[in-house]
Order: sequence, then C-alpha cells, then structure tokens
Amino acid sequence: MTDAPKLLIVSSEPVPWTKAVAKAASGQFQSVLVAPADEIDSSAVEVIVGAPPDLVRIIPRCPKVRWVQSTWAGIDAIAHLASKTLQITPLKGVFGPAISEYVMGWLLAIERNVINRASQKYWAPSPEPRIAGKRLGIMGTGGIGRAIGLAAKNFGLEVFGLNSDGRSVKGFTACYRSADRLAFSEGLDYLVSVLPQTSQTDNVIDHEVLMRLSPRAIVINVGRGNAVVEADLIASLNAGHLRAAVLDVFREEPLPQDDPLWSTSGVYITSHTAGPTPDEAIPEVFSRNLAVFVSGKPLTDAVRDGRGY
Repeated sequence: MTDAPKLLIVSSEPVPWTKAVAKAASGQFQSVLVAPADEIDSSAVEVIVGAPPDLVRIIPRCPKVRWVQSTWAGIDAIAHLASKTLQITPLKGVFGPAISEYVMGWLLAIERNVINRASQKYWAPSPEPRIAGKRLGIMGTGGIGRAIGLAAKNFGLEVFGLNSDGRSVKGFTACYRSADRLAFSEGLDYLVSVLPQTSQTDNVIDHEVLMRLSPRAIVINVGRGNAVVEADLIASLNAGHLRAAVLDVFREEPLPQDDPLWSTSGVYITSHTAGPTPDEAIPEVFSRNLAVFVSGKPLTDAVRDGRGY
C-alpha cells in the first residue's frame, strides 16, 4: 500500500472549500493540499481539484489521474487535456442565480436609468421605457442561459436562444443553431453571451451580428472574452448603433489599463465578478460527482471530447 496521496487539492492556502473537499473525500481517498508550485509525489494521484490555471502543469505530472474537478465554470485552460481516460468536470449548476441577478440588474439599471434618476437634483417627470415586451437573445442555452431566460420571462421579455444544433429548450420562444447566428440576432433589443471558450465560439459577436441587433441595443458578455470582436463592438458603440455594452470577461485578464474599452463611452467593465462562487458550491459539486465517479459511471458533466465544454 502506498503512502502517496490519491487526491490532490490545489490551492495557495487552506480555505473553507479545501477543508470541505478533503472531508467529503476522506472515506474514499487519501488527500493532500498543495500549492500550485509545490513539488510532490504525484505517482498515485487519481483525482485533482483546483482552478484550471493552477492545474495546467500539474495534470501532465500525474500519470494515473482519471478525474479533474474544476473549481471554475470555465475550463478552457485545461479542456484540451480531457481524453477517454481523463474526465474533467466544470463547476456546473452553481452560477445561474447569481448571473441572472447580474444580467437583469444591468438591463434594468440602464433601461430605467436607475442611478442617474437617484442622483438628479431637479424634477424630471419623463418616464423611461420598460423592458417588458422587448426581445432578449441568449447565446448559450445550458444551465446559466436557462436561468437567465427564466428570470427574463418573469419581466415580460421574449427570449430566444442560440446553441450548437438549434435544439428546442424549455423557456425559450425559439432556439437557433450556431450556424444561424445572424438570423438569431435579427431585431434583438438585448444580446447576452454565456458561451464557453472554444474554437467554435471565437469572434461570434462581430460586426455582422451587431448590425442585425435593434438600434440602441444592449450587449452583455458574461461567458468568455473570445466571443466578442472588441474593435467591432467599439465601432458600433461609437456610431450610436449600440446603447451600451456590459463586459465582465475579456481575452486578456486583467484587462490592460491602456485597452480602448476603458475609455469607450457606453462600456461598463465589471472585472470578472458576475458570478461569485459560494463557499459551499465547490464541495457540493465535488461530492455529487464523487459519488458518480466511485460508482464507475461516466460523469455527465464532464467536458465532451473535441468540444471544450
């Protein structure tokens, strides 16, 4: 019997989720908490839990690893390492409520002019338009997209979806396949992207898509930065076609201080804060997936080979 750990918990310091994961796994695996740069005996490691950027160099050093549980929803840094023998699971089923709050909060704040109204020092009786009856398009109809769609319908919005094959999804008026993104974009008042980062999602929000949105549309990106052609977005804002762009994610993070997005009128930058991870979420998802993993069944949330999500 080896003393080498079978579970690596990767974090720069002990935090609530690392202790909870170790406790959840205690009946199945000997675990050890390691910092990303630590040198350890990884010869017996079968399971790894951590943030994708911290795992890029660790996973290849673990010849027996069979499952990686990401502590992030996005796994683009390690998705290419998934294989028939290695299952990688994102943190799923966690972020829908928080990101729905973010999306609806921003739409209401901009359309109803909430902050400016609250700061005015004179009587201004002209009302702003409501969002009810407007058209919202959501790129990505997984758990987060569905949660946003449900919240939007409660405000009277008509909700359309974009996914890989155009399959129907409950709660959406209609869904379009990725190849039909221009037809999907036609006449939308609001466009929200929750897309993961893959080669198929590169530059999907470009000049052609933006020009098909309704005049004075609002774009919100809470997926990954690769989806947006930033030069096209800036041009559309400067031309007055778009009213606003709310951007939480970018191709390079942190966004460089000299990036033109900082100084473009109508851009709201929120520094990748749309979906904070609750402390309890990581051990909950890990425990759920652990039960499936030890049973020998495939992990249904695992990244699919060749798709990157």
